[in-house]
Amino acid sequence: MEPVAVRPSGADRPARPAAFRVLGPLTLSSGGETLVLPPSKVTSLLAVLLLHPDEVISVSALQQAVWGDAQPASAKAALQTCTLRLRQLFNRHGITGSVIKTAPGGYRITATAATVDLMRFRELIGHTRALPDPEAELARLEEALALWSDPMLANVPSETLHRDVVPRISEERVRVIERVCDLKISLGRDRSALVDLWTANRAYPANERFSAQLASVLYRTGRQADALAELRRIREHLRHELGIAPGPTLRALELTILRGEAATPVAPVGRPTIAVSRPPVASSLIGRDALSATIADRLRADCPIVVLTGPPGVGKSALAQYVGRLVAPHFPGGQLRVEAATAPLHDARRQLLTPVDQGHGAQVGRRLLFADDVVNGSHLRAMPALLAPGDALLLTSRESLSGPVTRLGGWLHRVEPLDPADSLQLLRSVLGPEQVDADPESAAEIAALCDHLPLALRIAATRILLRTRMELAAAAQWLRADPLSRLSLPGEPDMSLGHRFDEALSRAGETLAAAFVRLATATPTAITAAQAAQLLDVDPATARDLLDGLVDHSLVEEAADHYWIRALLRRHAQLAAERHAPHSGPPRRPHRAKGSPR
Repeated sequence: MEPVAVRPSGADRPARPAAFRVLGPLTLSSGGETLVLPPSKVTSLLAVLLLHPDEVISVSALQQAVWGDAQPASAKAALQTCTLRLRQLFNRHGITGSVIKTAPGGYRITATAATVDLMRFRELIGHTRALPDPEAELARLEEALALWSDPMLANVPSETLHRDVVPRISEERVRVIERVCDLKISLGRDRSALVDLWTANRAYPANERFSAQLASVLYRTGRQADALAELRRIREHLRHELGIAPGPTLRALELTILRGEAATPVAPVGRPTIAVSRPPVASSLIGRDALSATIADRLRADCPIVVLTGPPGVGKSALAQYVGRLVAPHFPGGQLRVEAATAPLHDARRQLLTPVDQGHGAQVGRRLLFADDVVNGSHLRAMPALLAPGDALLLTSRESLSGPVTRLGGWLHRVEPLDPADSLQLLRSVLGPEQVDADPESAAEIAALCDHLPLALRIAATRILLRTRMELAAAAQWLRADPLSRLSLPGEPDMSLGHRFDEALSRAGETLAAAFVRLATATPTAITAAQAAQLLDVDPATARDLLDGLVDHSLVEEAADHYWIRALLRRHAQLAAERHAPHSGPPRRPHRAKGSPR
């Protein structure tokens, strides 16, 4: 590994290592001087390279980190200019050697733990694994924390880094602070732990573990009123900021204090692990940044169940997997997948033995249980018994699962298709900005024909890519002629929108499927419950039950005073009506859809 070195100007002294600081404002130290870099594109480029030392970062990832979604037309040439200016900056400060190296497809920066504080931080954490002495471990962890100063990368104007990378690295710091407090408490240093916990609680006001530790220590040291005040603070913060209640640990601790019982120490966390470094990439979930951040915040704040529901192809599973990566450091017990689509969850004890992602190490601590494409609420009946205190359950389903969420407590969110602007951005990410920006009207038509569903947009873009000589105007005409059959990848049933829709109708059951086909083929406009009753030849109460069931299965959309069906689902209903003989109509007392919120 080639070191980063500084050559003092005007002297023949040996070169000394240059130190880069990223665990605070981005700075460069050469000799006895420290330079705080001004906010610029060059500073963003240096930051993204230093956050992934000795890794090749792709050109596209660097462009996303430096310019975000507002990339210039000649982004590749602009990146080369930024790289040249960064090398010139190094030369002005005496940094010798090929520090920034060009690699196939991207760039990398050479560094060591002696030259980048992030690498030193992780090196110190790694050394604690072999230390049996808690005093030695504590000293090493405090040395690692001393490398930090807030705010991290305050002078780096990269929205991508602050959204996707900084939170992940900050979680590493949180785990270390938790471990330091555990060690001090176990060593009987309550007063020292209190200082750290007061600071941590103000820096991370929604962190329930810090609040539990602080309240527990205050109570054990005879400060019952202060302990209860801290529990009131975290309860009010969670309610006003996130709309959730405290988790079971805080509730049990408050009850213990009110009863005057002996406090049980908060269970210690395992030794902090080193997060797997991943190059920053443009999120494949275009248009989902705010939503994914909200879901992640709720999971971090001990929300026990989060359900993501929505129509087929809207991207629920991809969103859940992305959120899982965001919150991975907050679940040291690991992330585990429960196969809930075809089997009841009473078999989950066996299934929970298989971690989804061991990047952070499977160890004692909170776990995130992930169940994808849950068919109905009955599959969740055994789940509460499997959740240990602090565990969270992240579900995706085409049904709302409102019954289990209401019964067990949690948060339900209906994932909507993309906004038109985000749909165009997704097409740009697959087809390239040059092709989309050259004919934005045709691109917008393609997005509309896809109902702005991420799956449909990706299938359409992939099929257009295979037709290299087809311009967007011709592609729009080709897609318009037969959208459903062309929104399918040959030989890939799961990548077929028609297959997804057929599956959704099958799960809804014969009664609801027949009602859906009747409504979708009878009128192209929005309908009221009264109009639906006439179309289905049922009484108004039965019509409303049918509509509610269809809404629950994400086949029909509900507004304040009417219902409507998306264009692609309506086309699918027309095809279904052609394939099957007309149904005589649903019975007057249909089977109520499971999980219906009404």
